[in-house]
Amino acid sequence: MGTKEKILDKALELFNERGIEYVGVRELAAILNIRVSNISYYFPTKDDLVNELSLQLGELNSKVMKIDPDVTLLAFLRMLKQVFAHHVQYRCLLLSVVHIMEQNKVIAKRYQQVQSQRTDVIRGNLESLVQRGYLALPQENDLDYLVSTISLIARFWISEAVISFRHLSTAQQMHHYLSIIVKMLAPYATQPAKPEIELFSRQLECP
Repeated sequence: MGTKEKILDKALELFNERGIEYVGVRELAAILNIRVSNISYYFPTKDDLVNELSLQLGELNSKVMKIDPDVTLLAFLRMLKQVFAHHVQYRCLLLSVVHIMEQNKVIAKRYQQVQSQRTDVIRGNLESLVQRGYLALPQENDLDYLVSTISLIARFWISEAVISFRHLSTAQQMHHYLSIIVKMLAPYATQPAKPEIELFSRQLECP
């Protein structure tokens, strides 16, 4: 592992443990037993370091969040589960989102575009699920409701979990919020979709 990767890995570890706001570059350099100049060579400012971590998270999510015209309900739910796992891996970014939006202009500028793309993926896959007969949406605004609610849960579940479910393990927290999405989709599920919901729910029970 090169110096840049070591810096990123240790920064992510410390940010996850203590919060982005509470770890400085000097402290990071001391823990890595390197000079501050070694860090600033790759990341001139702390904002640059945080931005690189944000790009890593975005790349991971982009690999799994794609519109699939042949999507199944099980595949859609598994996609969300993988995104949630990425959020756990980079939880510092979600827990410090307000601070980041105020301090990091590069991330703030990119944020709206990325969230719009993520919302489009959720909408596109839900539309495919309707077209393929997995979901039946009787009301005109049902699709908008599902898109906005799933997007909201995906963006802020970690912050809510820290406040309301600190006593639960990370796996239990993920289970809780994914189960909310499952229960929200269940009333719209057609007969072909119900076995897939049941299978995903059983898989959530497994560690």
